[in-house]
Amino acid sequence: MPDTQQELLNKIDFFQSQEGILVGTVFLAVLWLILVLLDKYGRRIGPLVARSIRRPLLLGFSSALYLGWLLHLLELQAKALLPIKSSAVSTALVVIALGWATINLGRALLLQSNRIQRWLKVEDPRDEAMLTALLDRVFTIGVIVLTIAALMVTFGVSTAAVGALLGGAGIGLGFGTQQISQNFLAGFMLFFTRPFSEGDWISVSSFDDGTVEKIGWYHTRIRTFDRRPLYIPNSIFATTPIENPGRMYNRRIKASISLRYEDLPRIDAISKNVRSLLLNHPEIDQKQSILVNFNEWDSSSINMMVYCFTKTTVWKDWLDIQQEVFLQIADIVQKAGGDFAFNCTTLYPAPNLNDDNPISRLGEDLKSNRSLQ
Repeated sequence: MPDTQQELLNKIDFFQSQEGILVGTVFLAVLWLILVLLDKYGRRIGPLVARSIRRPLLLGFSSALYLGWLLHLLELQAKALLPIKSSAVSTALVVIALGWATINLGRALLLQSNRIQRWLKVEDPRDEAMLTALLDRVFTIGVIVLTIAALMVTFGVSTAAVGALLGGAGIGLGFGTQQISQNFLAGFMLFFTRPFSEGDWISVSSFDDGTVEKIGWYHTRIRTFDRRPLYIPNSIFATTPIENPGRMYNRRIKASISLRYEDLPRIDAISKNVRSLLLNHPEIDQKQSILVNFNEWDSSSINMMVYCFTKTTVWKDWLDIQQEVFLQIADIVQKAGGDFAFNCTTLYPAPNLNDDNPISRLGEDLKSNRSLQ
């Protein structure tokens, strides 16, 4: 590895000579011309590539060429004034230019192409935008880390030391930021598993329901129905059940209709009419279960269960349909001569009691005690 590094520095030293400056200038001119032509006449992704890498390469290479040449002249006159070699500075500028160009090119290709999104079967435009942002961040961080490692090697740090440093930093970072890492990894999984998307209404145990506004690296912001922002750490979603009503196929209507005990002879006819109502209702899904049955003896009522599903999943529309069904059920009950029960206590008058009855004697004793007092 040291031989390879020395060979690279020797090649860079050539561009700090007068002949090298001339060759480098010609190279920059040719590179500029190629990128301009590719931008103007290229097809498909050619113009995109040219626009992405033109500024980083031209600016970085020209800085490396001319700044390196000036530092080389200064190095010849007063070598002790420069703490590092001019060739190392030129190499570092080239590495930075290549890293910058790689980030720009990767970002442009991610925005232009959706092959990865199609491979992961992402169909929702909101999910596609979130996945693109995630891949862009991961790619950018990876390129920056590799660029920093290359710069360390350029300035004389051994490859083994760089590898050990990165490994140790990764382990220390993992232990020191365990909670952050958990939230980050959970956020990473949210992008791929997609249990919900931005704009979905979700329900999480021990938290208020709300609409997802933003899925971030560390937490997810939810806007509750009373318009308060709620920030939930992403690690919560890895261990807590999530209900996403927005992805339901149907909404359920389930009610218990309480009738009086004197309506027992009518309950069979009432249940048949209610079942017929649901089977012919245009907003009730006939492919799902429809149940209408007398199912419970209560202390002051006989109860009939009504169970069905609406076609719509929109909450407001579901409420309107449920109200309509309930009013029609009330009409069916009243037409059948029945009525709805409510909790009550029935008192029956006691029979006439003679003087020998224990209750009568108890009443007389109470009266006597009060008179003595």
